[in-house]
Amino acid sequence: MNHCSIDPTNDGYANAIVDRRVFLQGATAAIAGAVLAPSGQSSAAPAAGAEMLIAGKDPRLIVHIPKPAVFETPAELLAGARVTPTPLLFVRNNQEPSEAITMKPLPLAGWKIELAGLIDGPQAIDAAALNGMEQVEREMVLQCSGNGRSLFANTKGTQWGRGGMGNVRFGGVRLSAILERHGIKIKPEAKYLTAEGKDEPAPGEQDFEHSIPVDEALQKSLLALRLGGEPLPAIHGGPVRLVTPGYYGTMHVKWVTRLRFDSKESDHSSQIPHYRTPRVPIKPGEAFTATYENSEPNWPMKIKCVVLSPASGAALPAGEVPVTGAAFNDGEARIETVLVSIDQGRTWRRAQLEVPDSPYAWYRWTARVRVSPMTKQIWARAIDALGRSQPLDGAIHWNPSGYTWNGVEKIDVKVRV
Repeated sequence: MNHCSIDPTNDGYANAIVDRRVFLQGATAAIAGAVLAPSGQSSAAPAAGAEMLIAGKDPRLIVHIPKPAVFETPAELLAGARVTPTPLLFVRNNQEPSEAITMKPLPLAGWKIELAGLIDGPQAIDAAALNGMEQVEREMVLQCSGNGRSLFANTKGTQWGRGGMGNVRFGGVRLSAILERHGIKIKPEAKYLTAEGKDEPAPGEQDFEHSIPVDEALQKSLLALRLGGEPLPAIHGGPVRLVTPGYYGTMHVKWVTRLRFDSKESDHSSQIPHYRTPRVPIKPGEAFTATYENSEPNWPMKIKCVVLSPASGAALPAGEVPVTGAAFNDGEARIETVLVSIDQGRTWRRAQLEVPDSPYAWYRWTARVRVSPMTKQIWARAIDALGRSQPLDGAIHWNPSGYTWNGVEKIDVKVRV
């Protein structure tokens, strides 16, 4: 991880500037006078942009829901920098404490994290003491498990495009080092780590929590204190967030106040029936109720390849044009190949890969293709060292909540004569 802050004037941020594109679907009543419909979308205009809802956020972010904040990054804005500048980073909060609606950090002083459950010597630790421990950094893809939901048909939830993701640098302290420092031993029957945060659930809702395998947490997880070398902004889970590289973003629990070691997965609604996908494919539109037996949680990310430039729907000149994008997976195997097609998969051209230092970061890639008025789409797919790739038809993984889309990327283009 980089110990320097992300400077919006450097690392390609300035090159990412495009025409102002603010698509607004809602705003808080205090800012815009809007009244929220039951779905969470605004039923009245006018609406406020991301920068008005959260000072410091880029005004071009797409506001899906104002509170709790759900903001998307237009995918073409991700093309300008390897590490996503924090002002451009998407936001997906299921619940959020009122004091966290800011890009400023919350104070570590006085923030307690309880270690509980199947361990010897449960105790509460002072988060401020984490600054005195060895700091590590991880460059990694942060992606909402609903990213790409709009590419499925007939799904519930925020209709994300391709921009519920970013490539970031988190810094903090390894979970395993914290347990060692405090002399905490995990009992053999503990199989899962369940993280709770300081949320403010709506009336009738449970306080948000998630479980992940304890072995994975001990190997990979850290309590993150920084993002891009700066104190972790409150809107992104500061002052302390549980981060597990290679996992979908919903598992990176924000505003951490309690880590519980359990023998079973949580039965919280955010763990089941939500944030799960069928173990066996089902037909689009088929009813599905998730159980522990028939579904799997949104843990490691599926392999994915996205086109960041040209933008979807772009008008291109006939002839040779550059195509750029990013590919990533769960970090368990190297991305070996990215292939690009302009004839709907009949032939493929190999892209040039930029291999990152971190296995959890995205691989930037570039290809040059020759387009003509006959070209209607640009396709892209990634293949890793385990042979994993994206299905030609992403709909084979259809699920009612539209989680974990990873179909072959297909970008519509228009080629001028």
